[in-house]
Amino acid sequence: MSIAHLLKVSRLEGLTDGIFAIAMTILVLDLRLPSHLLTQDVWQILQSDVFLKLVVYAGSFILLGTLWVAMNFQLGLLNRLNRTYLWANVFYLMVICVVPFSASLIASYPNSSVSLTFYAVNLLCSSLGQLIIAQTSYYYSLNKSFCKKELRDAIIRRILLAPIFDITAIVVSHWHTYIAFALLLTPTVLYMFPGRVDKYEEIDG
Repeated sequence: MSIAHLLKVSRLEGLTDGIFAIAMTILVLDLRLPSHLLTQDVWQILQSDVFLKLVVYAGSFILLGTLWVAMNFQLGLLNRLNRTYLWANVFYLMVICVVPFSASLIASYPNSSVSLTFYAVNLLCSSLGQLIIAQTSYYYSLNKSFCKKELRDAIIRRILLAPIFDITAIVVSHWHTYIAFALLLTPTVLYMFPGRVDKYEEIDG
């Protein structure tokens, strides 16, 4: 006899998709030109101010994309939910909603180690949130039957990759903020390539 669960995974998937979609859309709101701009100044503004904001926007958008892919994978492993798991996700999504502000801060103050540190801490909290969610699903046995220790260890190792670069970026930001920002985006590039966890993508749970 099949067991019906009152807490639906589909509802969490909908909330997660909605939060990420809004956060990724808000990022573009920082891309605007100053009012009453003279025609001859447009190219100069594009080169100096707008180009930097475009870089921050693109990097943050792709970064949010990799975080969404990671959560999509974790949600795909779920067999059921409980309240603890739901609240862990709520606090994780709260951290995700701060990313547009962090991106706006670093776009407005690109040479400030404080703004870059704030951005890096935001990313560290997102990694911590993913780790807590993964551990919660394991502790309460919420995942599908094929999610064994090997897969769980691969997920944890993949999550812990980003904090190494985030912490390094915080240190480097005191000397060169642009290099530090590049360090923050490095895990995003690495996450685009399939990892050990991806071989479980087509397993029928």
